[in-house]
Amino acid sequence: MVQDRYVCTADDLATQTIATKPPDASVAETSEWLEAEGFDAAPVSDGEDIRGYVVLEELQDAPSDDRIVDHTNPITIEEIISADATFEEVLAALYEEPFYFLGGQNRLTGILTRADLNTSPARMRLFDRITLLEDRLRELVVDVAPDWKERVALDPDVVEEIEKRHAEARRSNIELDEIHYAQFSTLATIVSDIEACWKACGFSSDHRASSQLDDLTELRNAVAHSQQVIQNTEGGLGEGRTIGTVEQTYTTLEDCLENLSS
Repeated sequence: MVQDRYVCTADDLATQTIATKPPDASVAETSEWLEAEGFDAAPVSDGEDIRGYVVLEELQDAPSDDRIVDHTNPITIEEIISADATFEEVLAALYEEPFYFLGGQNRLTGILTRADLNTSPARMRLFDRITLLEDRLRELVVDVAPDWKERVALDPDVVEEIEKRHAEARRSNIELDEIHYAQFSTLATIVSDIEACWKACGFSSDHRASSQLDDLTELRNAVAHSQQVIQNTEGGLGEGRTIGTVEQTYTTLEDCLENLSS
């Protein structure tokens, strides 16, 4: 694996202050509270004693005047994630289930949900890895396709802007190769269009390279502009970027880095 420059664990992402409900709270009261707070689930505690957890979706089908103790699920090893779980492990786990607890059955230290991927630690981790890939892709183009302007049919306005930035850098004595002044989306187009480049990244075809690098460009833009990484926490076929999309795009990112470092 390519060396990490910014490490992000489950503990970095999880919400540390856990809000709970007592066992004798009503289903109606707890459901309203969960919806108001934007929680999918919450622990049920009797003082310091953790009795389990309730899930909003399950409560919506229960009688409103029932006590939540009658609809409480036990916390098992399946609902617990290690505080040291890596970012890759967190993505894989959250793809399987929408939330996890940190700690143990009787003492919880945090709760991790898909929505936590919209926090600063997640963006910092993603930006670190995407920036590293951007550097590697520029090196690749310089190495195997220095004549990219002649080989790829780019928008003339895009090329003109690159040349303008390059000229400004030259006048300031901080000149790099022209490819360093191309935006990530342009870089992705070049890599997808030149066989030697997309093969070096591990893609099986130009179409696959274009599709997956487009997804990576969208994620990169969201991260760079502090927009939502996860747009749909349900993880299904709804609108917006889901946990499945993010996990796949992150896999593309890491695979490219691995191939370019070998």
